[in-house]
Amino acid sequence: MLRRVCYIGVILFSLLLMSCVNDDIKRGNDALRIGDYERAIANFSKALDVEPANRDARYGLALSYFAEAEQTDRFKDSSFVRWSRTAREFKILYGLDSSGSIDANYSTCLFYLARATLNHDASANVLPLLDKSIQLDSLNYFSYNLKGLILAQSNAHADLNSAKNIFIHIVTREPQFISAYINLGNIYWEEGDIESAWDTWSAGLEKAPTNRSLIHWTQVAEDSLKSMVLSGRL
Repeated sequence: MLRRVCYIGVILFSLLLMSCVNDDIKRGNDALRIGDYERAIANFSKALDVEPANRDARYGLALSYFAEAEQTDRFKDSSFVRWSRTAREFKILYGLDSSGSIDANYSTCLFYLARATLNHDASANVLPLLDKSIQLDSLNYFSYNLKGLILAQSNAHADLNSAKNIFIHIVTREPQFISAYINLGNIYWEEGDIESAWDTWSAGLEKAPTNRSLIHWTQVAEDSLKSMVLSGRL
């Protein structure tokens, strides 16, 4: 009889804990919805103290850290620590949720972490972060673009070719991604391939007629081509 009473007591206590966890998650979601990230983090963390593998609480905490880190970026403050913490939560969550529903957000988080890491330490190797980001979301062209920029700064010929292929991939798959036209044109320009630089910047200018950088460099390349024609070099 005593054993049965204890068993019932354990069940009731477990149900009480589950109810508390659900209440904490609800309060966390409510706080997150109105932008009260500190309170959201506190409530999701409280739920995870009781149930560390709770997917909804873990996702809520990751999103809260994400929103807080984004807010820090907007204020131009150092966000390296916040993005590191956000990525850590997404990594744990990734082990709990294999549905693919979090992949795009996790990918975006890793892009922001890579960017914040470079701002924190310009010599840091963030290529593994970007490769993981691209693996999670093959449509994350921001990660592709940053990877291309890093490779373009290398003195290795193979890296430069890889950067060029990345930018070509971006403008082919996402023609409105203007930065890729600028970056690809810059590589051609540095290589002395003025025609390809002009072609690339001109194509970008068709997509973004008011982009000052494209207006400037397209004109510079055009003037260079005219000079080459007049001098007989083209």
